[in-house]
Amino acid sequence: MTSRPATYDTRVTRPELDSGLFRELLDAAPDPTVIVDGDGLIVLVNRQVERVLGHRREDLVGHPVEVLVPARFRPQHPGRRQGFVGRPSPRPMSASQGLTALHSAGHEVPVEISLSPLVTESGVLVSAALRDITERRRMEAEADRLRDELIGTVSHELRTPLTSVIGYSELLADLPEEQLGGRARALVEVIRRNAARELRLVDDLLTMAFFDGDRMRVQRVPMSLAALAARVVADQMPAARAAGVELVIETEPVPVVSGDRDRLAQVLENLLTNAFKFTPSGGQVTVRVCDDGTGPVLEVSDTGVGVEPDEIPHLFERLYRTPSAIAAHVQGAGLGLSIVQRVVAAHEGTVTVHSERGQGTSFRVRLRYDAGADPGTDAGELTAP
Repeated sequence: MTSRPATYDTRVTRPELDSGLFRELLDAAPDPTVIVDGDGLIVLVNRQVERVLGHRREDLVGHPVEVLVPARFRPQHPGRRQGFVGRPSPRPMSASQGLTALHSAGHEVPVEISLSPLVTESGVLVSAALRDITERRRMEAEADRLRDELIGTVSHELRTPLTSVIGYSELLADLPEEQLGGRARALVEVIRRNAARELRLVDDLLTMAFFDGDRMRVQRVPMSLAALAARVVADQMPAARAAGVELVIETEPVPVVSGDRDRLAQVLENLLTNAFKFTPSGGQVTVRVCDDGTGPVLEVSDTGVGVEPDEIPHLFERLYRTPSAIAAHVQGAGLGLSIVQRVVAAHEGTVTVHSERGQGTSFRVRLRYDAGADPGTDAGELTAP
């Protein structure tokens, strides 16, 4: 028996393509398949094309393959087609690329496409196998709907009792001394603080669940970054005092930015919470709003313990906690900075960190100006969001 050589000719002839056996094999394929020549003209189609896309064979053969391409993609398609013919190789194209084929009735059918070259004596042909993923998309949409319902239910069932615990603990804390002694007041504060921490954890888990499902959408509006920072800093003053940290804000006039107020507030809140945890009592946390020459910047810096250089690349990883935080039993689930990065990325911005062990840490969030706003507008003079 002789072995097959390392390289061998896989050419087929056009008469072989026209043979009854080849057509039967093509018709036996489970997916719609179209064979196109080097000029982009359809040579053969199988019966699945008519079943899935509604086109009759006689209406396709001899016509440009662009008849199956939605109108908005047709101008670019010939160039891409020629690029494949110039460098032919098997190429799968997934549903994540937003591929669709045009049905004879005029609507679009979501598909996955696999391209394979066929080398013939008269040139390269391209076999395109299309898989209809309409049912898969429907099932994915249903799964997303059920997941959203579950998240909503879990959110309600967890948040409602925690909110109630926090509310009643605050009412207890407001009682006069003759009704609530010092020891009881301290215990009530422990209850309130831990319930608030659990509520933040629930919010973080729900936020990550939406990001994982790619269902988180930012609602951008023209907004004042300085006013947003002022509001969040005012809200976080009690937490700063409880941590024994001085919280200051420094702003300069910058044009308005395009952003989601609630999500950017969440970014600043998470950065401040992180700074309070790792800044010893007597330290300082500073919030700055400025333009560093490349665009608007929201910065949070502290005089805390800092992190080691080899830990910095991991700070935005989900569930990552530095060895020093674990050793010091600092509370946290390692979600806050991961959420910061995801929210900033959704705004097409960036977040960077600079830190030195024992010298503090600085996080810089760079955003974009609102292109539709007056560039001379002083964001610091706008109404707080």
